[in-house]
Amino acid sequence: MGTEEKKRLRTEARALREGLGAAYRAQADEAIAARVTASEAFSEAPLVLAYCSVGSEVDTRALIREALRRGKVVALPRVVPGTRTMTWHAIGSLADAAPGFAGIPEPADDAATRIDATAVDKCALALVPGLIFDTHGFRLGYGGGFYDTFLSTFPGRSLGLIRERQLIDDLEKRDAREPFDRPVGLVATEGKLLTIL
Repeated sequence: MGTEEKKRLRTEARALREGLGAAYRAQADEAIAARVTASEAFSEAPLVLAYCSVGSEVDTRALIREALRRGKVVALPRVVPGTRTMTWHAIGSLADAAPGFAGIPEPADDAATRIDATAVDKCALALVPGLIFDTHGFRLGYGGGFYDTFLSTFPGRSLGLIRERQLIDDLEKRDAREPFDRPVGLVATEGKLLTIL
């Protein structure tokens, strides 16, 4: 897919997300959190690799708080400048994250809290953001390549969070899939939990 076309699709996807009413977003996000926390993937996970949502993304704070409440290890990513990679660090609460790369809350770069995401339990669960997901688990991200790089070596389960109105049938039909794209194994919306892999 051409860079201009992909840029256009990202612009469309952002506009769609921004256009969703605040009441719908809040209601959908609450239902998504409930669906995820009731899932076997979440219940079985000793470790949850999460992310701090920003702007109009699906709100992840309730999921992070619930994982911590259940005694799970929760880690957040830090972008490694000048690369397409992230390091993961365990947190004790949401207060352990401060605005970092692109204003996204990140944990401190502390070797003592670092988790090697390539060597975790196969029941570890990664929550994955996206502008759009399709029913095959593929996503349109923000263009940094961070999650495709991460998913290529992550041995656990991956779960995309998206509202129904941002879920499409097939990104390939929009000519928006590339060879390095990695699908998630599960997609949660307010209405369903799709098992892909």
